[in-house]
Parts: sequence; structure tokens; C-alpha cells
Amino acid sequence: MARGLTQRSAIAAASGLVLWLSGFCAQAAPRPQEPLLITGVTVIDGTGAPPRPNAAVRIENGRIVSIGDTPAKPPRKVRVIDGRGRYLLPGFIDSNAHVSVYGTPARRDTSLKYADRGEELALEFAQRALKYGVTTVRDSYGVLPPTLAVRDRIDRGEAVGARIKAAGNILGWSGPFSLSFSLTKDSDLSVFQEQWNDLLAQDMGEEIMDMTPDELRVAMNRYLDKGVDFIKYGGTSHFVRPSLIGFSPRQQAVIVGEAHKRGKLVETHATSSEGLRLAVEAGIDLIQHPELMSRDLPDDLIRLIVDKNVLCGVRANMITGAAREKHLAKRTEAQGQIDKLPAATTSAERWRRLDMLGDNEDIQRRNAERLIKAGCRVTPATDAFFGDAPEFRRAPKPDAAEPGIATLRAIEGFVELGLTPMQAIVAATKTGAAAAAMPDLGTIAPGRIADLVLLSADPLADIRNIERIDGVIAQGHWVDPAALPERPVFYKKPSAVAP
Repeated sequence: MARGLTQRSAIAAASGLVLWLSGFCAQAAPRPQEPLLITGVTVIDGTGAPPRPNAAVRIENGRIVSIGDTPAKPPRKVRVIDGRGRYLLPGFIDSNAHVSVYGTPARRDTSLKYADRGEELALEFAQRALKYGVTTVRDSYGVLPPTLAVRDRIDRGEAVGARIKAAGNILGWSGPFSLSFSLTKDSDLSVFQEQWNDLLAQDMGEEIMDMTPDELRVAMNRYLDKGVDFIKYGGTSHFVRPSLIGFSPRQQAVIVGEAHKRGKLVETHATSSEGLRLAVEAGIDLIQHPELMSRDLPDDLIRLIVDKNVLCGVRANMITGAAREKHLAKRTEAQGQIDKLPAATTSAERWRRLDMLGDNEDIQRRNAERLIKAGCRVTPATDAFFGDAPEFRRAPKPDAAEPGIATLRAIEGFVELGLTPMQAIVAATKTGAAAAAMPDLGTIAPGRIADLVLLSADPLADIRNIERIDGVIAQGHWVDPAALPERPVFYKKPSAVAP
């Protein structure tokens, strides 16, 4: 693949339901393992150590067996991959993605049309991510049953796709068509929207915000029994204005404590500094959107995050690169319009003008730069999602929100925000593995899971070379990126790296 990512949208395939009935209901047999040997390759192992040139990496039964010098004569009964002039990295990890269709009232038509195709869509997302070297995604808000089903199929080796770690609902929120998520009143809902809210909330919506600690403890364990991989809760409201605190300190202690007892990491959605502080003090492991968009982070809160070693999932893809350039152009245009207006006389008018300027994007950028400069452990957390189906879109969806592409944009964006290329790679691999609670991922070493990406150019010389993907190895299997996704639902042709 050559540099330069573009999005290609197409009408969803009408025959997809037949494919689902024929291909998704029957359990496929696990794919046979083929020993691999990558020779002559430069290894960038994800730890931050200097690259190792002319290495030979042997893979058997889904794991890295050895890393040594390239032999003069390859062993027999091993598939040899010529790595000369290429660079081998751990597979990238996205710590905040959404593999299922859900959304605001504006996406009602998409949710309704594709409601019974959740497994197909989750697999398409996982394959579109894998196409761009993203071998693990953490789904931090989505429809749980189809997501878990596809997660398990991929884990068993019955399907090709990025590994999925799933949280299901954001605890305390009641689904996409709810007051807590989209300021939608119950009285405005159709029966389908009410049912969709319930399916996503899994009995852990707004009702749990009024539970006593003992009641919440029971509810937490009932939810953990569903098989989620980690917990995400609404420590604050979804929206910025008004930014409300979701749970009391006692309640947050129960959420964190019960999840930790079961070996699960806990994260929060943050939109206010005090809500974020309460969550950090409660002992969370990861913050989604620590860069906030409401105000500059207080210095002492940044120090607290660093001191407690809390992971920070940053949407660098939305505040750098092309997204940043687009924002700056809009801000300049908006400032020209505002300059012609009389002075604002009300608080509401001042807020409207800040919205016109995209002030929240500037705040996010400043906060992200400060978190990085302070030494926070950052990892890509893109919020990549499907959004509206192509047939319902009035405008193209930004590449910065596309599965897989968004992750590459975030890694590149980390360099723009102050990391070195090596640090950005570590953020997307080793640190991502910490966010996924999988220490056998994220680095290239004997015994580690063989989730790898092979590049045709040096990403340390230019971080944009992470787009130069020649191949992907997922759980020890060689994957041709050009073949993914196998059965597209939303897109007849996937987004591709253009020549």
C-alpha cells in the first residue's frame, strides 16, 4: 500500500442478510496455523529500544517463538516472508472504538435498517481496522450481544479480524436515544428507539445513578457476569453543557472496587475537571477524553493523573492533521463573521460565538499537549465509529473517524502533539496493550502473541510511513490487507490507501 488515505463510500449490499443467514449462524472451524519466518526485517519492538536490523522472527501456534539473525538457509516446512527493506512493528491498538451501529436521533434510520445485522457490522469493523494494522480494538460503548459474539468468533480463530475487547454500555447512561446520551426525552421516542435503548443499556442505565452502594454492588456483579472485558462508566454527563457529575464518590468506589475484584480495568468518560478528579481519586485505570473540551485542565489535576499513573486515551486524530487544518479554516471564517457583529450581551450569545469558533477543539489541543508534556501515558483512543449508513449520508464522513484510518491518524497526531515517532509507536502498542490488560500483546518478544504489522518504509524517519502497510499478522496468521473486509455491509469497496 502507498501513502495517502482516502475514504470510498458505497451503497450497502442488499444481499447482506442472506450472507448473514448462511455465513454467520453456522460456527466456522478454526483456521489452521502455518509456521512463519520473517527474514531480513528491521524490528521495532514496541518497547522504545533501538531498532534491530536484519532480524529473523519465527512464529508458531500464534506466538513469537524466537528473534535472531537471519539464517543463510531458511528451515523447511516454514512459510518464509522476505522482510528485506521492511519494518516489523507490534500491531496497533485502539483504546476507544465503537464496532456496532448506534447513534443520536439523527442516526435512527441506520439503527432501524441494520438492527438485525449487528454481527455482520461488528465483524466488518474488526476487519476494516485490521486492514490498517490495528490488531486490537477496545469497544467502549456499543450493543453488547453481537459484539460479544464476534469477539468470541475472532478469539476462537473462526473469523479474521482485529481482536475485540468490549465494555457494552457506559454505565449510568440509557442508550443512544436517551436524555443521558443525546438529551432526547422519553416522550419523543418510538417503540423501536425505546427497545434499542434497553438493548444497549443492559439494565445499567440512568436507574443505577440513584442506587445505594449496596444496590449498586449487586447490579455491578450482575453486569460483570455478562462477560464484558472492562467497565466504562459515565463519571460525568456525555455532553459538555451542562457538565454534570454522574456518581457520588461512594458509588464510584463500588464501581471501581467490584470491577477490580473481578480483574477488570475501569475507565470513565470525562467532560469536566471535577468529575474527572473524582474518578481518578476513585482509582480508575484509564480516562477517555482526558483532554476535555470545556476548560483548560488545572495543573494539580494533571499532576494527580501522572502520579497515579492513569492511562489517558486521547483522540489525537480529531485535533491534528487534516482535522486541525479544517478547524483552523472554519475558525478564521467564523471570526470574520463575529467581527461584524455587535458585542455579545448575554451568556448564551457568548457561548454561541465560542461554538462558532470551535473553541472546544482549541481547548482539547492545549490540554492534550500539556498532558503529553507532563509525562502522561497516552494511547490512541479515536472514537472511530460507523455513523450513518452511506445511503443516509448527506456529506462524506471524515477519514479521521473511520475504522483503522482513525488509529493511524491518531498515531501520526501524537507526533504533532509532541511525542517522537518512537514514543508514538510505543503509545499505540505497549501502552495500548496495558489499556487492553493484555501484557502478552504490544511488544515483539519470544512468547508474545504474534499480532504484527509489516511496513515498507521506516516510521522512525517519518511517522506517516505507518500508512505503508505491506501485510498484517493477526494471532499468528498472515493477512492480506487488500482482501479485507471479506463481506462488506456498509461499503461494497473498503477505504483504501490510494497510490
